Amino acid sequence: MASLLIIAGVFALMFEIQYFADFSIKIYLGRLIATVIGFGVLFITNFSFGRKHPIFLVHLLLITIISSFGSIILQVPESVFINSQLLSLIIFTSALFLSWDVKNQIIVAIYYNVLFSLSILLNNDSIYFLPSFFAAFIFVIFISLLSIIAAALNYQLRAEILKKSIEAKNYLENASEGIFKISPNGELLSVNPAFFKTLKFKSKGDMTDNMKFYELFENKKDYENFISEATKNDLVQRKELLFTNYFKENISVILNSRTITDKNNNVTAIEGSILDITDRVEAQRKIKEYNDELEKLNKSKDKFFSIVAHDLLSPFTSLLGFSEILHNESDTLSKEEIKEFSGDINTVAVKAHNLLENLLSWSSIQSGRTQFHPQEFNVFPIVEDVLLLNKGNANSKGIELVNDILDEFKVVADFNMFNTIMRNLVANAVKFTKFGGKISVGASDSDEFSEFYVQDNGVGISDGDIQKLFKIDVHHSEIGTNNEKGTGLGLILCAEFIEKHDGTIRVESELGKGSKFIFTISKKLKIA
Repeated sequence: MASLLIIAGVFALMFEIQYFADFSIKIYLGRLIATVIGFGVLFITNFSFGRKHPIFLVHLLLITIISSFGSIILQVPESVFINSQLLSLIIFTSALFLSWDVKNQIIVAIYYNVLFSLSILLNNDSIYFLPSFFAAFIFVIFISLLSIIAAALNYQLRAEILKKSIEAKNYLENASEGIFKISPNGELLSVNPAFFKTLKFKSKGDMTDNMKFYELFENKKDYENFISEATKNDLVQRKELLFTNYFKENISVILNSRTITDKNNNVTAIEGSILDITDRVEAQRKIKEYNDELEKLNKSKDKFFSIVAHDLLSPFTSLLGFSEILHNESDTLSKEEIKEFSGDINTVAVKAHNLLENLLSWSSIQSGRTQFHPQEFNVFPIVEDVLLLNKGNANSKGIELVNDILDEFKVVADFNMFNTIMRNLVANAVKFTKFGGKISVGASDSDEFSEFYVQDNGVGISDGDIQKLFKIDVHHSEIGTNNEKGTGLGLILCAEFIEKHDGTIRVESELGKGSKFIFTISKKLKIA
């Protein structure tokens, strides 16, 4: 538009100087001022101010154009014909270029009618017509060419805009990312098909008419943080969030957005996109699970070979030694010595058997071969059998074994696993209880769990060692009060069996005063 003003102004100046020489000075100043302003506006459009305030510059040009024409007509009434034609041409061409809406058309009509009418009404002189047919012909040809060129350029610009609009619309409609536009208070203004399909809504209207943007966030605090970040920084990039779809299922998305502001820098809308990364997040979760499982298996393997290489081999070394003595020197040994050696062989064999049994059970559960068959049974006789099994070792240390479980107390659990848990906990208690000590086994009920405990008044466990008890990757084994050796495998096996029962195990202990191992079994288990 500024270019059009410059071209028309220069041509008019040349034309008028040629045919209206008597008024050239008055016309020259009006045309020159308008042309200079046109150059100024053209120059300003290359800077950020011009790009940010195009409407202001358009109105400045229009006021300049109409005022210059009005001032010339006021000074030279005879030029009203020429100036009215030129002014109409510029207004018409500007309207083509700018595709004005009704509001701007009315404003320009006011500019034109007020200034142009005043310039005529303020004088009553005769109106001047062009002096010759040739001059009129040249003038009409020129303004016609300008109109044709302006219309052609406008058509080309409109075609380009239409093409870009179609491309933008196709991009929005066919984009794989979900694109949205919301108001500052969270109203969904528009979404593309990928957006509502990603969130499993039936249609665009089904989402925009019934949903607020914040309702799509699984955590409302995430929405508040998003709005705060968007309005503060104008941009949100690659933010991983959890959304809720139409079926109230959680999906993971990457969210990008930018703010749209008015000329006063107030946020009028936020537009952005989401990309569904649920499959990727799920894949990463599974990879982490596999890595954790692999790490656990590696630790289990190391533990297994450590036990086989040391703890299981050691009892057999003793067995071989004792049995060799009995075999080679049985003729010279007294009955008391033979009894002593055979007792030692039995003790070692029992320990080796218990260790091997635990090792096989543990290996079985690690490989998934252990069958889990919950059933209802009475706990009291199970504990009685376990205490009886440990009575020999307990008697040798003068330890009292007490079964505090009620006769009618029942539980739903895997019989073999429960028996193994009790056997290991009681055996451990005997190992670490001092001579003349006491071990008691008890149980209680709650709404969700059955709780059991094995308590002793032995040596106790430090806080640091408690943290090591149930970890497969930490080798922890203490010498008992009668120099009993262990592998630490029994407690790990207990923890894994208890986990199968949706329960937990914990330890309460104080050095020098004893320990209390407490474990729970869920009451939600169903009989197999």
